[in-house]
Amino acid sequence: MLYIPVVIYVAALAFSQVTGINVHLVTPVTCIVCIFYTTMGGMRAVVWTDALQTVVMVSAMIFVMVLGAAKLGGWGQVWEINEAGGRLQFFNMDPDPFQRQTFWTALIGIYFMFLADCAIGQSFVQRYLSVPDQTTAIKTVWIFAIGLSVTLLLSVANGLLLYASYAGCDPVLAKRASKPDQLLPLFVMDVAGHIPGFVGLFVAGVFSAALSSMSTGLNSLSGVLVSDLLSNVLSKKISTGYWLRIVTAVVGFVCVALVYVVENMGVILQGMHSLNGITSGTMLGLFLLGIFCPKANSKGALVGSAVSLCSLGFIVFGAQYSRNTGSLVDNVLPVSVDNCTFTTNFTLSQSDGFVLF
Repeated sequence: MLYIPVVIYVAALAFSQVTGINVHLVTPVTCIVCIFYTTMGGMRAVVWTDALQTVVMVSAMIFVMVLGAAKLGGWGQVWEINEAGGRLQFFNMDPDPFQRQTFWTALIGIYFMFLADCAIGQSFVQRYLSVPDQTTAIKTVWIFAIGLSVTLLLSVANGLLLYASYAGCDPVLAKRASKPDQLLPLFVMDVAGHIPGFVGLFVAGVFSAALSSMSTGLNSLSGVLVSDLLSNVLSKKISTGYWLRIVTAVVGFVCVALVYVVENMGVILQGMHSLNGITSGTMLGLFLLGIFCPKANSKGALVGSAVSLCSLGFIVFGAQYSRNTGSLVDNVLPVSVDNCTFTTNFTLSQSDGFVLF
């Protein structure tokens, strides 16, 4: 439920950055459009719009990468700046679990995050079941893996461009941006703001990603609510399809309200992954228990799930509490304002976002 308002808020934040329109004017309009075509079109509409939106999203990322690299003098220059700034630490083998970013935390954390999403995630399973046979389902997994790899590589490349562009004048410290989530829209404005239509393409790419994620989430969440939780209490006189439309609309408007919660979460992506890790980890453990321990009964599964949920919640919220009290400090890499062309006063503070790994 929290994932949907996160992606909508990110898109609205980007739109606000390049247009100046208030975030809370953008989010209701975006959500209403998505709720409409998801409610009326169902799974078919979600799949078709996802496909078209993916093309727009990837095109925008490629254009940003090409123009950004050209402005900075090529990828050789970008690589040198990032290497000098210590941003290319591929194999930090520190075994300390309290370190935020190491080879081990990334490998283990990301592996189980994607395992939970791809193996048991409702939106993925829903698509697996919609294809005619297992062979086709396996093909879709491979296609997804390739597409995801390309998208992640483009994201990493744009991240390197962001640091190379602002290595000497961090926009957050210089007050050009209020939070790190606004850096990419700012970069697009700096690099391609003079090109007619390009900023619009970037915003379209961001909204394509947001609408794609929101429609998928609404479709999956409404399906779970109707089939698993509400099937025994809903009136049988009304068709399941009609109830799905009603629940989709209700969930969509609840997500609009939750945008106000997301706005105060700190660094958005960290918060989303942290809260998602609490529930996804528990669900993955439950499924793995059923696979590897077929003799496990319902009581054992319930107790194990409760222990897992409490343990993960303790880790996530305990880490957040420790950061707030100063007993746990992330070793973040330094940023600079030495090359800014104006004078500003600032206070460097740690991010208040949730961090899981």
